[in-house]
Amino acid sequence: MRFKTIISAVLCLLATACSPTGATPDDGDKPWSWGSKDDGPQQVGSSFYPKKDGSFRIMVYNVGVFSKYMDNSTDMVAAMIKEVEADVVALNELDSVNTRHRINQAAALASALGSWQWRYGRTMAYREGAYGNGVVLPSSSKILDHYVVSLTRMGDYEPRGLCVVETKDYVIASCHVDHSSDEYALSQMNEIIKWANSRYKDYDKPVFFCGDMNSVPDSEAIAKLKGAFDLISSAEPSVPVSGPTRCIDYIFHYRGSKAVKVIGSNTMTKFTNGDVTKASDHCPVYVDVKL
Repeated sequence: MRFKTIISAVLCLLATACSPTGATPDDGDKPWSWGSKDDGPQQVGSSFYPKKDGSFRIMVYNVGVFSKYMDNSTDMVAAMIKEVEADVVALNELDSVNTRHRINQAAALASALGSWQWRYGRTMAYREGAYGNGVVLPSSSKILDHYVVSLTRMGDYEPRGLCVVETKDYVIASCHVDHSSDEYALSQMNEIIKWANSRYKDYDKPVFFCGDMNSVPDSEAIAKLKGAFDLISSAEPSVPVSGPTRCIDYIFHYRGSKAVKVIGSNTMTKFTNGDVTKASDHCPVYVDVKL
C-alpha cells in the first residue's frame, strides 16, 4: 500500500512538472488539451485550441507584413484565425499602400476573413505609403470609435503608436513597441500607462492592450506595464517561430477598466489549416475571457 502511494505521488509531480505555466490537463477552466512537452498541444475535434461556449477569444499576431517566408500569407493567416474562432485580432507589422505592398494589408485580411471589419493605425511613413498596426473583427461587432495614439519618438528610433478600437462591449489597442533600447521601451510603457489612466480610469468596459512588446516577461519594461495592466495571456515563448525560446507577444487587461474572467490562454504553434512556421516569424497568442 505504501509503495502504491509513493508511485502515485511521483506520477502526480511529473504531470505537474510537464504542464506549461503550472496548468494541469484536467483543469476545467482550461479550454485546451495539453500534450507532452515534445508533442505540444493535442488536437481536439477540428482545432488544437477549442473554444469554450460563451467565451470571447482575443488574438494577437505579429504577421510580419505577411511576407516573412512566403510571397503572401494573407489567406493562410485568415484560415488560421477562422480555425481558432477568434472574436477580435490585434495585428502588428502591417503595410498600407507603399512600394513594398501596394495594398492596405488590414483591409485585405478582413476581406479574406469574409467581410470582416478592419481598422488601421499608421505609425510611420514608409516607402511612399505607411506602416503600422491594426485590428480586424467580425462584421457583427459594433464599432463606436477608432483612433491612433502616437508615442513620443526618441532620437532616430522608429516612431511607434497605438491603434485603438472601441466597440459596444470592449476597447482594444494594438501596439508594436520598439526594441532599439531599454530606455526607449520604458518611455513607451510610461506613455501607454498615461494614455490608459487619462482615458479609461473606472471605465465601464474592459480595455485590452495587445502586441509585440519586444521585451521578455522579466524585463523592466514589462514590470513597468504591470503597474497598471494585468498580464492575462500565456507567457510561453512566441519567437522565433521555428522553435520559440522567448515570449515577447502579449495580451494585457487594464486594471482601471471593467474586470473580466480569464478562462485560458495559449501561444499557438500548431494549426490544421496553416503552417505557423511559414505564416510569419512570430507565433500568434490568444486569451479566452468572459466579458
